[in-house]
Amino acid sequence: MAIGLPKESMDAEFRVALVPEDVAVLVQNANCQIFVEENAGLNSGYTNQQYQQAGAQIVPTKQAWDQPMILKCKEPLEHEYALLKEGATLFSYLDLAYNTSLAHMLVDKKILSICTETITGPKGNYPILAPMSVVAGNLAAHFIQHYLLALEHLPGVFGRGVLLRGLAGEPQAKVVVVGGGVVGLEAARTLSVMGARVVILELDFAKLQDHPYTHLYHLEVLGVNETNIIYALEGALGLVGAVLQTATATPKVILRRHLKHMQKRGVIVDVACDLGGCIESIHQTSTSAPIYLEEDLFHYGVPNMPGIVAKTSSIAYSHASLPYVLYFLQHGLKGFLQAKDKVVAQTLGGLSAYQGYLTQEGIARAFDLPYKDPQEVLAQL
Repeated sequence: MAIGLPKESMDAEFRVALVPEDVAVLVQNANCQIFVEENAGLNSGYTNQQYQQAGAQIVPTKQAWDQPMILKCKEPLEHEYALLKEGATLFSYLDLAYNTSLAHMLVDKKILSICTETITGPKGNYPILAPMSVVAGNLAAHFIQHYLLALEHLPGVFGRGVLLRGLAGEPQAKVVVVGGGVVGLEAARTLSVMGARVVILELDFAKLQDHPYTHLYHLEVLGVNETNIIYALEGALGLVGAVLQTATATPKVILRRHLKHMQKRGVIVDVACDLGGCIESIHQTSTSAPIYLEEDLFHYGVPNMPGIVAKTSSIAYSHASLPYVLYFLQHGLKGFLQAKDKVVAQTLGGLSAYQGYLTQEGIARAFDLPYKDPQEVLAQL
């Protein structure tokens, strides 16, 4: 099969879906041709020559898209829909729950779509999503500190000028993390190392009682209820939204009325903003214009945070997705969806569109689009 590797075009999205060493693996083990858009890997530190040495061909934009299988990091943007071949296979993060136009395009063009962030994996830990969650959690902590600096973050609007760790005579800054999954724990760990007092709000708080991070980084873990939300946010300078809900809109956990308990000119970073976010006042921004002031709090809502650490993120994404791409090429769609390998398993949840149907029921219903159960798709193969 021929594979196209287009250059990402989302604002400040500098990742590339395959790094050259993984291109070489596919060329050598899957008997496929790989067509890389010119300079697709340049912002991640990979030259056209490196891809050619790995066995790929460097081609113009249209030729990269005009292949039966497309590998991406982020979902195609509207101006790219026309470039995607009808009936093509698309491997990518999609964040489909908040993207009506993308969902309609997948149906209209009968795309076979593998949504990489909803592949559960053999350990149930979303192996392709997890490394980017670590990156996003780490960056969220750093953005909290950055926007607390006494810099002019918006015209005439300065940060509070606070160091998270405090110093003698000044207490640690309190930061609240909503969600104790991969993103939340990485954000909490990083914030603690930076010196913040960290409170985690988690529905299933019992699962964190014996987690090593809880003790090693002195994290305070509370269940999610009205009393605990108010207690946690009282006097807080930072708030990280880290609630994972794959293939559906993120529930609102922190409401506008809760935000009055935070200190003014505090900072909110919602990592799940691409699926609506768990904080009522959040909306998507971009790296070019990352923040806005609302409720007298800085809000950061960039949906593709890992894109700005492109080298690290590209290597992690490429290595995590490689076994799945290789398995698909070697075993076809049926073998892929039934995979029970030690590395490649629990893949059925990754199927998001097939031959004019969405295969994620909640999204199909929300957008009033035709739905087919993935088990039915499998039975027909």
